[in-house]
Amino acid sequence: MKRFFPALFSLFFAQAVTAEPLVWQAQKGDLTYTLMGSVHVGKPEFYPLPDIIESRFVAADALIVEADVINDTQLNIPKGKPSGDVITSKQRAQLAEIAKELGYQDSLLLNMPPWQTAMVLQIAQSKKLQFHQMLGVDLHFLSRTDSLNLPVISLESVQEQIDLLANARDDGIELLDDTLLHWELSKSFLSCMIEAWHLGDNEKMATIADDMSDTNDFERKILVERNLNWIEMLTDSTQIPNGAYVVIVGALHLPGEEGLLTLLKNKGFTITQLNQGQKAGCELPELP
Repeated sequence: MKRFFPALFSLFFAQAVTAEPLVWQAQKGDLTYTLMGSVHVGKPEFYPLPDIIESRFVAADALIVEADVINDTQLNIPKGKPSGDVITSKQRAQLAEIAKELGYQDSLLLNMPPWQTAMVLQIAQSKKLQFHQMLGVDLHFLSRTDSLNLPVISLESVQEQIDLLANARDDGIELLDDTLLHWELSKSFLSCMIEAWHLGDNEKMATIADDMSDTNDFERKILVERNLNWIEMLTDSTQIPNGAYVVIVGALHLPGEEGLLTLLKNKGFTITQLNQGQKAGCELPELP
């Protein structure tokens, strides 16, 4: 598989399938994590989620997420070079076509820094395909914590996520390059990825995660380096004391040689798969 830069917020696209995403347990002494990968946009067919994750969620000591996107709202959007200053004339023409498809003014997109233009395009594409942020798995759990009086532990802040993109080379030009280059192809690529998540095809998810982690420095920062940061927190008893926790992070952060499940195992946790998945029938397209 050739290089592909998924957005930080992993705006996946899905097919309607009868499925159950995999749920895992990581246990070491009196510390238990129940983990499930998430997608950040969704549709009603994603629900209900597996009984095991729902039952453990309501009984948990806290919910652990990448970032608390509901309550973490004090944000500073960094200013950068406008996309119009860094893209080629060919990309400018392509951006104009995509803007027309989405019903956007291309001048608005050209005035944003590249990372932000890429994110706006991906969010707009998900809406056009009838996927909704309010039905994302993260929000499904976060929106219920207040009524359950359940604490939320964030592995990072929303600001850190934004800064990761904004501080990339040329204000995130790689993310915009790939968004434009794979605009059509990404639909089938991400459809297969979400089918693998929804069916619980861990082998295919691990293949995708390993391929992405081997691509380049930017992808490693997006995927692997964040895993390494999170594992330090997840194994630090001063930050997370003994107890039972539900962990919901992006679906590609769990599997693979440098995924959280392997990293937890290397730290002495016993890893147990709590439900059964199925093989996804789709094939990942070869990227140019």
